[in-house]
Amino acid sequence: MQLIHDFFVNMMIILALLFIYYQFFREENLAPTSSLKRKFLSGLYAGIIGVFLMIYSIQVDATTIVDLRHIPLLLVTLYGGPVPGGIALIVIQITRFIIGINLSSFVSLGLLTSLYIGYLIFREWKVGIFIKAFWMLIYSNLVFSILIVYLLLDIKSLFSEINVLFWITSAVTGVMALYTTEHLRKINHLFKEYKKSATIDPLTGLNNVRSFDDALNRAIQEATANDEKPLSLLVIDIDHFKKVNDTYGHASGDIVLTQFGKTLRSAARLNDIVSRNGGEEFTILLGDCTNREALEIGERVRSMIEENSFAINKDVSIHITASLGASTFPETVPSPAQLYREADEALYHAKRSGRNRICSNEQTMKVYEY
Repeated sequence: MQLIHDFFVNMMIILALLFIYYQFFREENLAPTSSLKRKFLSGLYAGIIGVFLMIYSIQVDATTIVDLRHIPLLLVTLYGGPVPGGIALIVIQITRFIIGINLSSFVSLGLLTSLYIGYLIFREWKVGIFIKAFWMLIYSNLVFSILIVYLLLDIKSLFSEINVLFWITSAVTGVMALYTTEHLRKINHLFKEYKKSATIDPLTGLNNVRSFDDALNRAIQEATANDEKPLSLLVIDIDHFKKVNDTYGHASGDIVLTQFGKTLRSAARLNDIVSRNGGEEFTILLGDCTNREALEIGERVRSMIEENSFAINKDVSIHITASLGASTFPETVPSPAQLYREADEALYHAKRSGRNRICSNEQTMKVYEY
């Protein structure tokens, strides 16, 4: 009963610490392409899990302890590759030597090294991750039976209590740990996608209206605190976009919107905030930008849109135009809170004046035609 109790404790330690790990690293799942820092931290954490497992290990004889330290080594090597796996191996084995330098500790070194090399080989197998993990677990159990049970403990029966319990617990814990890992990785991926979709327009990849509002509010606070740096805003609307949807379909309209967003991004400055506010309306928030500079950027945008050919498919390309409204604090609006409203008014004045032009709110009757 004590063996079952101790193996169960090992199982719970692994599952609990896995859950904690994925709460700390929610932004990015461990992968071969992860940064060196991420790999190092993941390997270190896997090593710490191994240390906890040794603390709550099963004392077989005066010098030999048995536990499930190979499970975190398996997981971190499977998902992260040689670097995190190697770090986990070093951490676990150094701790094992601290516990005691004897024959068992050197056998442990041979066991973990053999497992690590085997894991690296198995992870290159072009099969599903559950199949890889299954054979890794079988390999782990076989190596354990040979090095620990047969050679170190000198137990010739494969059906000895320690060996049978290790096989069962290792298999059950390994499957549970892998299932838990996959589940948590999926949750983290969905969380990341949800977080991204909350701020990014999925069609164009630009900021969405919520992200624009946040950026505008931050810019307004900065402009209010330091009115020496002008803040400008361009509101942009595609002319007669409904005709595009009616003629070519909404799917083609989405293609045009995607290309339109790329055109805006290439025409804007590096630090400008380009957003899709909804439908065919876009904005460009221009920090430290005078009204004249905003009009120059707006004209560059208008010109690039007019000259660009928007490919709907490999056989059909169309030309479109856009109207723009501009406002600047403190040059053309007395309060930064009025930026959007005034730029929007200027946009509609540009549309009423013939479209394909930019209008500043400085004098709504003054239209800048090019």
